[in-house]
Amino acid sequence: MSHCTRPCYFAWYGRMVDGMKLPEWTEVADFAQTYATPILFGAGTVGALLGVLLIWRFLRTGHAHTRVGFLAVVLATAFAAEGMWEVARGPLKLSVPMAIGLFGMFEVVMVAQGLLAKHKLAQTPPGNPRRHMNFVWAVAAGSGVVASSASSSVPEFLLRLFAPAVGAGIWWMGITADKPASAVQPTSWIWTPRRIGIHLGLIKPGAQDLEKVDRDRRIDAITVTAHRLHHGSDRLKSWRKSKLRRLALEADDAMVAEAQRRVARVNRIEKLTSPDAPTGEPSDAERDLMDELRRVTTQATTRIRADHARAFGLDQSSEPMWSNGLVQMRSSVADQIRSSGVDHGRTNPADQERTNGVDQERSNPTALDQPLTSGSAPAERTSQAARVDRAKPVSPASGGEIPARIQTMVRDLKRSYRGDIPGRRTVMDRMGWTSAGDAQTAINLVRAERASKTDQ
Repeated sequence: MSHCTRPCYFAWYGRMVDGMKLPEWTEVADFAQTYATPILFGAGTVGALLGVLLIWRFLRTGHAHTRVGFLAVVLATAFAAEGMWEVARGPLKLSVPMAIGLFGMFEVVMVAQGLLAKHKLAQTPPGNPRRHMNFVWAVAAGSGVVASSASSSVPEFLLRLFAPAVGAGIWWMGITADKPASAVQPTSWIWTPRRIGIHLGLIKPGAQDLEKVDRDRRIDAITVTAHRLHHGSDRLKSWRKSKLRRLALEADDAMVAEAQRRVARVNRIEKLTSPDAPTGEPSDAERDLMDELRRVTTQATTRIRADHARAFGLDQSSEPMWSNGLVQMRSSVADQIRSSGVDHGRTNPADQERTNGVDQERSNPTALDQPLTSGSAPAERTSQAARVDRAKPVSPASGGEIPARIQTMVRDLKRSYRGDIPGRRTVMDRMGWTSAGDAQTAINLVRAERASKTDQ
């Protein structure tokens, strides 16, 4: 056998095959045609079992959606590549090397762009994969159109046309699931069934009870009738008056007040919406707030006056009151206050002596210099010590010492009043002085000085 040549080897192989008596191909084809249904059912069952086993393994290992999606992309891409192979070998009649280089071109570009989009999302911060995915959709559309051109039936045409789009869609869904949600400004439809119903008056927003709806309807009827009565035709005025009276029979005071407020607002609307109208006019809410503040202020004022009357007024025992022209209090309270030099007249002769006729005239001050007193005459004190009213401040006697503060006040008074000097209260308000005695002394000094110059 070792010295047998190649023809001897093939002769020996032929005799061995003839001895095995293998079935002919026609017999195998006849068998497959006769039992085609059972064979296909068995093959389908085996394929289904293998698919279930594969899915079960994916579910056990986790990330099943990723692996199943990858498998779907591979199948769709392979089917689209097969369509490109048919186009390259059929209508284009390319050689095998050229067909191999062409049939996978579109699919490789799709996979490359999809992977680049996922890489952009994995960056920090995430990039925008929209441009790459738009290119994937464009390549999928072109691949489907080219592959479907070699179809021989409508179902095959549709299948080859949409197979690349299925792969691109799976890529897109996977990428958008990993993409962080971007802030989108909320929007709403302008016209919806509910808004159309509200616009036509068929429905109203919010939950309303029948009593409130009927009340609002009556107020609207009174408002519309009153507006047409005052601004409508004169021929229908009598009829509208009678209608307004009929509506008033079924309305209460609150409903009439609300209708009046609405009619007044309608009458003011032309003036309020004028371009020259002031913008500072208060609104209805501001008017209500001011009315509430006015009511609270009135109540507080009444309460304060009542408290003041209880504290300083005559009580049930008719206790007499003491007043010095500025302060008024009960005599029992005044007796508890220690008497000081303020309540007694000045004993200094310089303060008591009148220097000239001007000071003598000022001993009886005018109405402007006279302090405000109460309408009731002050009662007698109940204490044993008699009260001596404080004398009006006069000018110091000739040659007397004038305090520095009085000299300063005299100088300021001369600068402020070149002519006649008004009453003490007016001077104190203008000059900002607080001591009535010092103010009167300064006024007397200035008047005396100017009177002496006039006599000379």
